[in-house]
Amino acid sequence: MMQNQLPADELAHVRDEIRMLRTREVALRKCFTEDCDDGLYEGCEFDVVVRMQKRCVLNQNRLPAEILNDPQYFDVRYAPTVRVKPRSQPRLPMDLSQSGVDGPADNFDVIETWT
Repeated sequence: MMQNQLPADELAHVRDEIRMLRTREVALRKCFTEDCDDGLYEGCEFDVVVRMQKRCVLNQNRLPAEILNDPQYFDVRYAPTVRVKPRSQPRLPMDLSQSGVDGPADNFDVIETWT
């Protein structure tokens, strides 16, 4: 990953990495869960333990319409959403020009001369 990124760019790159890691995790989980119920899989540093777990899940499709359409059964909650969208035109950090100099080129002192 590049250093000294603007936070928006870094967030986009982090999300790309997370997406790739999640895809890899799904593929690896399939290695352990396809065609098996329980098991222990040994590695060099870690072991994977697969166990079937039972849980109850509410099936909203089976609820009667009078409950689904009644606002007293619902809470309204607000949470911030953070979206990342690509820019149509890339922008240099701190509004630098394409030459890398902010402002006219003759607006600085010579620190050292080269011979």
